[in-house]
Amino acid sequence: MSPTRMHVFAEPHVSTAIWLTQLRWIAIAGQLLVIGYVWFVLSIPLPILELLVLVTGTAVTNTVLWFWASRLRRASRRTEGSMSNLANARQADGTIGSRGIGMLIGIDVVTLTALLYFSGGAANPFIFFYFANIAIAGMILPWAWAWWIALASIFGGAFLLNRACTLEVFSRSPLAHDAVWGETKYAFLVAFATCCCVLTYFVSMLAMELRQREVQLADVEKEKERSQRLEALATLAAGAGHELASPLSTIAVVAKELSRSLEKTDASPSVRRDVELIREELNRCREILHRMKSGAGEAAAEHLHPVSLAEIVRETVQPMREQQRVEIQMENAVGDRMGVLPKQALSQAIRNLLQNGLDASSPAHRVVLNVSVDGLSSTNRSGEVWQLRIIDQGSGMSEEVQRRVGEPFFTTKEVGQGMGLGVFLTRNVIRGLGGELSFEQAESGGTLCRVTLPVFQNRSGVGRR
Repeated sequence: MSPTRMHVFAEPHVSTAIWLTQLRWIAIAGQLLVIGYVWFVLSIPLPILELLVLVTGTAVTNTVLWFWASRLRRASRRTEGSMSNLANARQADGTIGSRGIGMLIGIDVVTLTALLYFSGGAANPFIFFYFANIAIAGMILPWAWAWWIALASIFGGAFLLNRACTLEVFSRSPLAHDAVWGETKYAFLVAFATCCCVLTYFVSMLAMELRQREVQLADVEKEKERSQRLEALATLAAGAGHELASPLSTIAVVAKELSRSLEKTDASPSVRRDVELIREELNRCREILHRMKSGAGEAAAEHLHPVSLAEIVRETVQPMREQQRVEIQMENAVGDRMGVLPKQALSQAIRNLLQNGLDASSPAHRVVLNVSVDGLSSTNRSGEVWQLRIIDQGSGMSEEVQRRVGEPFFTTKEVGQGMGLGVFLTRNVIRGLGGELSFEQAESGGTLCRVTLPVFQNRSGVGRR
């Protein structure tokens, strides 16, 4: 069992404790039924007082468990607001400690051993009910607790092979406590211990696999919900871009005509500067709308065609205002790699990341764009992975920023410097192409942005130039 699987275990839920109490009530009823049947119908003498005391003890512990679990279930339903301590936190999330459940099942093992002790020992066929406790422990308890229950059961079986109250009906059994130790007893003990271990191992393995699958399904559901929310936001961004494009175009035309009219009149320089500022801000708004529509999928829906990695890098860096601050690290052979991609969408996405790196670094520092390709061997010509690493010289990201980066409208820039949509829209484009975008602390103290993009060549043989 790997350590990863060990961490999959979660504390038993209150519903598990309720289910366990119901199972124990059935076991108590079955014990009373068997004792009554053997005593009254089969007329086999039994130490009734001792047996009833043990069954009563089980009923008492089960009543305590039932009240405890019921109280926690009611509290978990009505608990709201802040939680002042661990007990309240446990009430709120509906979990119950595995230690208490483990001790309870351990008590059941001891009780079963005592019941068998007063009713013939290992010769009693009900000795196989040890397996029921082992299976329950393996399903709802951690790995260590399940093995402790198995060892306690093995110890109980070995004890009953040596000590028990004599019953006439089992006096001739080779498993009776006073029978001579021979092949039968040794074989039974080995088989019993082996079954306990095998059952514990496979039930625990199965339970952990099921818990791991539940965790994976929960993660998939969360990712699906997040993708749906992001898709809705992207659609909203695209719609806003289309709706705003028309009035902005009208304003641009009016501003241009106003500028021409001012050239023919004796307008003051301040008025001319104001008109020019309006045109600059309009161009900026157009740029923002273009990014929104591009990130929302418009550019990603452009026709796919073969493009080299060098073309992607060139298309990314050339339109930037401070392209001299971008240091490109890419071998010629890497730049010649070809892929079928939307050049405009991918270039815009990488440009957003580079611009963020430039904004985070001081004007005297450069931002490094390191480009590499995995899967260049002759056995992997059908597809490869492009790796783009963007390293800035900024102050890095705090844990809070690193956790929230990429959320819509979350930004660390000053008001008016960004809307918090750049990384969000960029991630949309990269994920739409099957890639991944991640952020981590760089060795230089800044931020390392890593773009991993799987690229597949078309069937016409697009590959190395």
